[in-house]
This record gives sequence, structure tokens and C-alpha cells, in this order.
Amino acid sequence: MNNKILVINQHFYPEVAATGQLLLDLCEDLVKARYVVKVITGNPNGDFNKKNKILKRENYKGIEILRLKNTTFNKYRMMGRVLNYLSFHFLVFFQILFCRKPDLVIVLSTPPFISFYGLLLKALKRVKTIYIVQDLFPDLVIELGKIKNKYFIKVLKNLSKLIMRKMDRVVVVGDFMKRKIGREILQGTDSEHIITIHNWADGEKIKVLRGEEEGNLVNKAEWGLEGKFIVLYSGNIGDLHEFDTIISAAEELEMQRWKNICFVFVGEGIKKKYIERKVKEKGLNNILFFPFQPREVLKYSLGVADVSLVTLDEGFEGMVVPSKIYGILASGKPAIAVVGGESEVTEIISKGRCGEVVKIGDYKVLSDAVIEYYNNSEKCYQEGMSGRKYFEENFDRKIATKHYIKVIEEILGSLP
Repeated sequence: MNNKILVINQHFYPEVAATGQLLLDLCEDLVKARYVVKVITGNPNGDFNKKNKILKRENYKGIEILRLKNTTFNKYRMMGRVLNYLSFHFLVFFQILFCRKPDLVIVLSTPPFISFYGLLLKALKRVKTIYIVQDLFPDLVIELGKIKNKYFIKVLKNLSKLIMRKMDRVVVVGDFMKRKIGREILQGTDSEHIITIHNWADGEKIKVLRGEEEGNLVNKAEWGLEGKFIVLYSGNIGDLHEFDTIISAAEELEMQRWKNICFVFVGEGIKKKYIERKVKEKGLNNILFFPFQPREVLKYSLGVADVSLVTLDEGFEGMVVPSKIYGILASGKPAIAVVGGESEVTEIISKGRCGEVVKIGDYKVLSDAVIEYYNNSEKCYQEGMSGRKYFEENFDRKIATKHYIKVIEEILGSLP
């Protein structure tokens, strides 16, 4: 009889959130490895529901999906996000009380502390548990200043420590995060069950495109960018990312009359309106915006870039790893990281020899780096290919999901 795996996360297919897309890849590969996979997930956001028919229950590529009818208020407003989280928590609680016993439960970190239900299932039904930490809570919200009550913070930190200690395995997405958990959360207690498995991109779907290849659905001509050198930011335009350095660099380049260099933002997020406002205030013509692209054309939108950007604001090192870095590497483009300090991203760029690192605030360094790439197509090509090679050796989908399958086999092999 095939082992049954229950997965719990608020985001899943058909949502465009990075965690949902990564989780879909993992579940597909678990099905191919002959596991029976069920996913309990949430309602896609309101706009998506209006445009698409969303089934409460669905079997997609062999994955049984149960979508709960949690609220779908505006996630870019704190109150809306909290209500969405709480309603999902409430509905999950009743689902797991009456669900059939799985052999293994995989819980992620969205919404915060949904992982607690993994422990509850472990206690009630004696199942094995894996906690995948994509975002480190409560550390993120504390750093953002969203929670300030010291007693509430202490409660949340103790809950986080309990969850980390009691899981059969804790999978983190970077070594910086692993060290942070060991040093600040577990504080020297047993951490052998914490392992690193990096996020990934699908190297068969995101490929290196050169020139105007046939079938390029999102090319420079369609976006009105013919003859432009594109500095691309693709993905979530969120709280954890820093954009003032990029805006100032764009302003510097426009003042220097580099008319062929254009910054392109593809995506949505809570900081998008802030960037749009700054662009309007400064009267910049070299920053453009486009909406999220469907996953099936991601290789084409990433292929528009001459060089790509990844950012992480200061203070969030070890709490999150921007997953866009893997798509950048897969697309064969050099990466410029705008960061506050050393992190998983800076280490990847250094080891992969695939880009430049710019300190937050050093907008002139960023503008100079862009000019250097603009003037040196060979540098773009060499660093892009070096990144693709490093990606194929370390971050391709099949590598990551094999690591997960190996961990699952080890855990299930220890069942009595």
C-alpha cells in the first residue's frame, strides 16, 4: 500500500505565490514517486476567484486538493491578511480533527504557525511530521515592527521553539537560516533534525533564451522595449525587499542620459504603489511596470532581461531566501543583489560567479554596475552561463525534490 502524505499550506495551485508553485512541483514529484498526496489549502485571492472557476475539491495531476473557504480580504492590508490567516487556521483545525490518518504530514510556514497542526496530528494520530520553513516567524514580523508587545513576542518565540524541537524533521531553505535557528531559537539544544534543502526552479521549463527566439511570447517588441537594455526585477514587490537604492540608481542613469537603459518591474506587492509614487514624483521615464506573468511564460519574461535584480532589506538575513534568485540563474542572466549584508543570496552569487553584490544605499555603485554590464556583453554572457551551470549543479527542481523524497523515505522507514 502506498504511503499517504498530507500537505497543509495556505497557498497552492493555481495561485502564483512562489511557495504555492514550489509546493506544486514537490507534490507532482511525490506522486511520480508513488506517494498518495492530499493538499489542504486556502481560497485563492478574490481577484483570481472572479476571473477563474475554482473548485473546492479537485484532483490535479494525481494530487487530491481540498480548498477551504477562508476569507480573501486584501492581503496587502495588515488587517485583511490577519483575518485571512485566522479564518484558514480555524478551518484547518476542524479538517484535521476528522481527517483520515496519513502516514506523514508536511506543513509549511504560511500562514504563521500553521505548523502547529502538524504537532497536533502527531499527538492525536501518531503520524510523522516535516516542517518546511520558508519564512521565519515570528522573527519577520518583529523585525518589520508589526508586533511590539514583549510578552506576546515571548509567547510566540516559545511556540516557535516548541514546534522546531518537536518536529521529526525541520527543512530550512538556506544555511543562514539554519544557523539562525540553531543560535537564536533552539539556543544550543538538539538541532540534528534540522536540514537544508534549497528552493529551486525547473530547469526544463526555464531555459536560456538568446535573441528573439521563435515562440518568445513576452519579448521586447511586445512590451515596447526594442533596443533597450533591460534591468529586470521579477516577482513579489514586498515588505522584505529594498527599492530606494534601485530608484536612486535609475534616477542617476537618467540624469546621465543613459536613454537605452530601462528598469522593468514584473509583479505585484505591497511596495509597488510606493515605487510608482516615487517614479511619478521624480518624473522618471526609465522605470516601467508589468503585471505577474503566467508560469507557462515565465521563461520568456525572465528572458527579456539583460541583467536581473534581487533584493533583501537589511535585518532579514537568515529569515527568508528570495526564491527569484533561482529563476534568474536558470534563465542564464547575471544577477545584481541589493542587500544589507551577507546572506544566502550573496553566497550564491559569490560561489556561482554570476553577478554583483551592492550594499543598500550605494546607488552609484549600482548604476556603475549596470553601465558596466551595458558596455560589456561578454561579461553578461559569461556570468549568465556561470550562473546557469551553478544552478544545474545545485538548484534544479529534480535535485531538490530528490532530497525531499530521500528525507521522506528515511522518516517513513522508521515507522514501527
